[in-house]
Amino acid sequence: MIYYFLIITIIFIIYSEISVSNISLRPDSNGKITFNLRSLLYFLINPLISRTLWTFQTLDINYPFIIIFSYSIYYLV
Repeated sequence: MIYYFLIITIIFIIYSEISVSNISLRPDSNGKITFNLRSLLYFLINPLISRTLWTFQTLDINYPFIIIFSYSIYYLV
């Protein structure tokens, strides 16, 4: 089960980076692309703080929704 959620999380991070862009891979002050863990973690927990990602159009980039949905799929199958 841990591997299942780890795979879901990795796929979610890749999908979010492609669809939203500049979440975890951001240019620094020198213009070099760097990995930004803080912005990635904030993006993952943002739906728990704000309502902006709880619309029907943004549920695909809502990490808590994806985890709950994946959890329900896991136990139904």
